[in-house]
Amino acid sequence: MTIVEVAVDERWLANSGLNQAEAQHEFRLILAAKLFELRRLTLGQAAEMAGLPVWSFMEALARLGVSVINLTDEQLAHEFDPA
Repeated sequence: MTIVEVAVDERWLANSGLNQAEAQHEFRLILAAKLFELRRLTLGQAAEMAGLPVWSFMEALARLGVSVINLTDEQLAHEFDPA
């Protein structure tokens, strides 16, 4: 596992209302959600990155406004192709 550190001004952390552990969890969740949204991670990979079971990650995606159905236009057209 690789550790990536992000420097955060203490004022930002204080303004967020999160303690350091909560902020770390939130940052991992947001990063995983964004990478899933950009199709760089699968749902399972993103859930693992966030440290959540897949169903919990799906609920978190909904709270963040990220669609769980992450299909390209071509994939979506194929799903609805009657042939």
